[in-house]
Amino acid sequence: MPTSVLGLLRERRWVAGLAVACAVAVVCVVLGQWQWQRRADRQARTAPLVANYDAPVRDLDAVLPADSTLQPGEVWTPVRVRGRYDPEHTLLARNRPLEKSYGYAVLVPLLLPDGSALLVDRGWIPAGQDGSAPDAVPAPPPGEVDVTVRLRRWEADRDNPAPQGQVQSIAAQDVAAEVPRPLREAYGVLAAEEPRPARAPVLLPRPPVDQGPHLAYTVQWYAFALTSLVVWVVAGRRELQARAAAGAGGDRVAAPPARRRRDQLSDEEAEDAEVERSTRP
Repeated sequence: MPTSVLGLLRERRWVAGLAVACAVAVVCVVLGQWQWQRRADRQARTAPLVANYDAPVRDLDAVLPADSTLQPGEVWTPVRVRGRYDPEHTLLARNRPLEKSYGYAVLVPLLLPDGSALLVDRGWIPAGQDGSAPDAVPAPPPGEVDVTVRLRRWEADRDNPAPQGQVQSIAAQDVAAEVPRPLREAYGVLAAEEPRPARAPVLLPRPPVDQGPHLAYTVQWYAFALTSLVVWVVAGRRELQARAAAGAGGDRVAAPPARRRRDQLSDEEAEDAEVERSTRP
């Protein structure tokens, strides 16, 4: 009879049970690693936001020179730039959420002295009554302006069409088709502008830095992996205890009969005593 849990591996059903427990553990570990990688990916995406959003303001050409692309580590960097808005080529980016409402992002090219243009997301406006267009679009300040924007990379292009003067995403090719000047290889989310207009779109708030539940899910899956093996070990120990108890019961010697008390008589002795009493004179 096995004396340890490992000794149970000589029996087929316990080998099968361990195989199932190991398979469950492997699956749980894989899922835990997947959740850990998702957490790492999200941290990588939010790292520039954490590092750059409140960084000191820099000059545009120091971060994004003409004919260069915005490096991933420079996303959300605040820059200052001077130029003139081109309201005739204003674009509206559709389906932009803000506080559980959907509206439009107001995109206006800022014409720079070197002949290029920087697309500026001036903020959010609500959708109109019919939802196909806003009721009104606030005009940018005329003349020369000083703006502070946070740089972002272009969004991915979407194939579905949009009405005239609107775009489905802030994608380079969609915007370039509507703006006559060469564009810098990024766009800016407005933080401040001087002079300030009387009416302006709602400035976009700082995006939340949420790592999600991936760390908790990682710990959960690893705990499940460990639990599957612990369950097999506990079941094995209980099996050994049950077998040991059954073996001890089979080997137990029957106890001798209790010694008869002196004042207790057998049936035969009691009958003889009764006869003897009845024959006495």
